[in-house]
Amino acid sequence: MNAKKIFFDTNTLLYLLSSDNNKADWISQNLQQSNVISVQVLNEFTFASLRKIKISNTELDEFLDLFKSTFSVRAIDLETFDTGLMVSRRYGYQHYDAMIIASALQAGCERLYSEDMQHRQIIDKRLQIVNPFI
Repeated sequence: MNAKKIFFDTNTLLYLLSSDNNKADWISQNLQQSNVISVQVLNEFTFASLRKIKISNTELDEFLDLFKSTFSVRAIDLETFDTGLMVSRRYGYQHYDAMIIASALQAGCERLYSEDMQHRQIIDKRLQIVNPFI
């Protein structure tokens, strides 16, 4: 049986850098090879880690290496953009959130973990948004 694909939004991965041990532990325990992120998530994680949380480049590189070796990382292309535009218009999500959703759809994920999107919403009858901390 194939493992179910789950997409992680940036905000969930940032808990690995937080003092909230329960959420950080949950994220650590749920990092699996069948899970997916996009290059956009890597970009957002990099920005937030360096600018807001202010970790070192060495620490950042360790996390990026972990993500690249653990997750299937999706590129952002014109198809992603077009799908994201449709998601934004149909469901009312901001552009960058819609690009995350589009990447999850394209990867065939059945679940998207995010704290910033509507919990339990179903997108395109195949992707459910889940806040894993509710």
